[in-house]
Amino acid sequence: MTGRVAVVAGGGRGIGAAVARRLRAAGPVTVLDAFDGETLGYRHATSSDRTALTDDGIPCREVDLRDLDATRAAVDAVAAEHDGLDVAVACASVIAGGTPLWETDIAVRDGLLAADAATAWNLASAAVPHLLRRPAGARPTVVVLTSAAGAHGLYGLSAYVVAKHAATGVVRALAADLVGTGVTAVGVAPGATDSPMLAATARLYGMDDVQPLAEHQAARRPLDPDEVAAVVELASSAGTVLHGAVLDADGGFGRG
Repeated sequence: MTGRVAVVAGGGRGIGAAVARRLRAAGPVTVLDAFDGETLGYRHATSSDRTALTDDGIPCREVDLRDLDATRAAVDAVAAEHDGLDVAVACASVIAGGTPLWETDIAVRDGLLAADAATAWNLASAAVPHLLRRPAGARPTVVVLTSAAGAHGLYGLSAYVVAKHAATGVVRALAADLVGTGVTAVGVAPGATDSPMLAATARLYGMDDVQPLAEHQAARRPLDPDEVAAVVELASSAGTVLHGAVLDADGGFGRG
């Protein structure tokens, strides 16, 4: 499936950037992200990350993905530039916490819900009207990166767990609303992946090494972002056979 137009929200680095690079092989891709900022002390992708993407032929747009109107304007602009849209991937995510739920500041809860769940809602809301204009044979798709935390509890990360459960809920709700259309909604749930987020998670646990986090996976190692991106690539093109599914791309998290 070539010539497909895609947007990757939160694609500045990590899994999102790996997804953008994979999808670029099939057609034009635009990354939407907020560069050189931070949320709850978690630093976003940098202008250097942006330059690396543009050097690979992937244009980037500066967008606060928590803002529905800004997200809609960016997606509309991409669709207008390329005369349509086929794939929207929601990758935006931050992490914060490190304390039990009853000690977690309410600002952390609300901040993660906004950054890790509402961003997926906003991208879907902006993208689906364009996707509905595409023929079913083009397999128009929304993919949401959820997390193993969207199906499990993780000690000291209550707000992140709740936010990722909510992101999983976006997939389920969207899939129900899209029944009878040609548009597919799919989730992909990564496990511990070699990325700035995994390093930040280790720091929340007082660790300077990510390897202990990977010990919960059957692979006993952090996943490479491109391994997860390959699953997203499949999800973005498989069509209705995966409608409403959340694919575990977690290296066997908790299963061995």
